[in-house]
Amino acid sequence: LARYGIADRRYIAIESQNWNALWEQNFTPVDVDGRILIRAPFHAPQQGYELEVVVMPRMAFGSGHHATTCLVASALCDLPLEGKRGLDMGCGTGVLAIVAAKRGAATVDAVDIDEWAEANCRENAAANGLAERIVPMLGDAGRIAGRKYDFIAANINRNILTMDMPAYAEALDTGGDLLMSGFLEEDVPVIEARARACGLDPVEVRMRDGWAMVHVKKA
Repeated sequence: LARYGIADRRYIAIESQNWNALWEQNFTPVDVDGRILIRAPFHAPQQGYELEVVVMPRMAFGSGHHATTCLVASALCDLPLEGKRGLDMGCGTGVLAIVAAKRGAATVDAVDIDEWAEANCRENAAANGLAERIVPMLGDAGRIAGRKYDFIAANINRNILTMDMPAYAEALDTGGDLLMSGFLEEDVPVIEARARACGLDPVEVRMRDGWAMVHVKKA
């Protein structure tokens, strides 16, 4: 085999396991500041939270374990969302859309470029009894052209946020709130400068584990 450039290979036998059970065992519920519990369907409900979000992450990002998801979810709890129209940009599992809807938002568009995310978001919205109020949409910022929102949550990354912020600003009604995360503490000045250039006024910065969330408002 060596003369053909094929290296000696060794194989390891892996004991048969219940991989679903193993995954469930290692998927822990998420406590967001003692206010929100994000759990999978196989976790028991718990008392003492303002709201619970049930998600089955599958292959979509956003189970709630990441600091950026927690930052935006917590900030959504501090906004008056009753009866408002919202957007979860880069929705992943749809956890932020679900939080917003459970906080009283009338409708929430949930946009993601990933087909797995769009399907998973739809599944999770239904699991939380919100299929009529959360609208999963496959695509990028181009999908929101011509639409208007009272608030937007965008948990993506610095480069996409700075590129698409003009689209978010255009989609926000006057006085609307934009919550952005997915970037490091050191990126806050870049995000705030871009926001000001788009006619958005910085309101608040929250930080957790080296990550940041910037809240801006349309003047």
